[in-house]
Parts: sequence; C-alpha cells; structure tokens
Amino acid sequence: MPATDPDQVPATPLYTITVTATGDTTLDGEPVHAEPHQEPRVAALAEIRVRAALCDRTVRVNAKEPDGTVWPLLVDTDGNVTVLETPHPTPPRPTPTPATAPDWQAPLPPHHQPLYTHLLTAETTHDLAAAITIATALETALTQQYGPHHPHTLNILTLRTWLTLRRQPNSRNTIELLLHTTQQRHEADAQPLQDTTRCARNAHALWHRLAHTDPPAARELSADVVRVLDLAGETSRARDIRGRTAALPERSTSGS
Repeated sequence: MPATDPDQVPATPLYTITVTATGDTTLDGEPVHAEPHQEPRVAALAEIRVRAALCDRTVRVNAKEPDGTVWPLLVDTDGNVTVLETPHPTPPRPTPTPATAPDWQAPLPPHHQPLYTHLLTAETTHDLAAAITIATALETALTQQYGPHHPHTLNILTLRTWLTLRRQPNSRNTIELLLHTTQQRHEADAQPLQDTTRCARNAHALWHRLAHTDPPAARELSADVVRVLDLAGETSRARDIRGRTAALPERSTSGS
C-alpha cells in the first residue's frame, strides 16, 4: 500500500491545485484541461496521480478554493486522496550557491534518480509526451529543493526544452520555453555555454517560422525574442528580427 502517514511522505514535491471563482483550475500555475463532462479539479487530481505513480510514492498537494481555503492533501499512486488536519511542512530551503564553481555534470541525488530513470526510458522509447510530463514533475521537485538556478534544476529544464522542441517544433509555446531557458541559463552562467546559445538560436529560427504562419503572433513575441537574443550575445540575430518585425501586421482587434 502507498504510504499515507504524513511523516513518511517527503516535503517535496508539493503541488498546488488552484480553483477560481469561475471554476477554472490550474496545477502549479498551468491550466488543467479536463475531458468532456469531467470536473477540472478531478482532472487535476488525476494528473497528480500520474505524477505520484512516476515518483512511485505518495505526494503532497495544496488544493486552494476560490474563497481562499487551502486543503492540504496526500495523493497516492492509486489516486486515493487523504485530507490532512495540519498544513504541509515547509519545503527545505534552496541550497545556497557554493563559493566554489558549481558542478554542472554532477548526477542527481539518489532520491531523484528513479524519476530521472523513468524520464530516460520514456525518451528512449520515443514517448516524448510522457518524457516531458516526467521532466516537468522532476523540475518542480528540484526547484522546490534547490531553487531555479541550481545546476540540477537547469539541466532538467534544458532537457525538457529539447524534448519539447522535438515534439512541438512549430509552437509559440516552444519559442517561449526556449526564451525562458536561455534567460535562466544566462542568469546562472550555466555550462556548457553552447547549450545557452543553442536555445537562443533555436528561438530565432522558430520565430521566423512563426512569422510565416502567424505574423501577428510573431510580432507580439518579437520584443521578448530580441531582448533574450541580445542577452545571449546574439546581436546580429536580434538585429535581424528588429528589421523583420517592422513589416509584420498587428493582430486585428475588429469584431467584424
């Protein structure tokens, strides 16, 4: 039986389900897409069950109601939900940045290895959707434990970005993820630097595709793409987008 004793469940990952007054539901800030005739909060718990199964153990959840009430829950691998009488323990603080240079090649700690193994298996079998889901869950746990700029966190974020690029090469969301990853890696001086440059250059290439398929969307993204390209030292590519943007139409606001 999966553990339901709160003392036996690690403090992380701690997921957050938020239900708004209109019934919209998010999981860690991302919209939850429910099946027809399925309540969004039920869909969110179903996603949590998947993540618990990937972790191979019970996980913690805060369920936030529209009136501000927060229900601390445990969700096990079978989807069983336990309501706790006390709040979840505070997750451990991120590990301070060491005085010495961080080791960007260091393996993940043992307690994260099972989930990482699941990720690699999904990638090897070309199940990119599952690999991205696992990477997202692992990144969430690492962020909570170490912070967003730790090598462990950024290495998994970068892997998730490559997986997303392979699965959705023509998506605006992929461009935004590439920009986010570039900026995070730049802020942390992540190694190898080639991966940061590769993220920026892929964002530039995908933006050009978007300019052909959805010019108004490309125009909306152009300022962010230019900013991140400049940040990454890709000034010629930033200049290219500045010049191309001037010819792109704005999105129509007409209702006709």
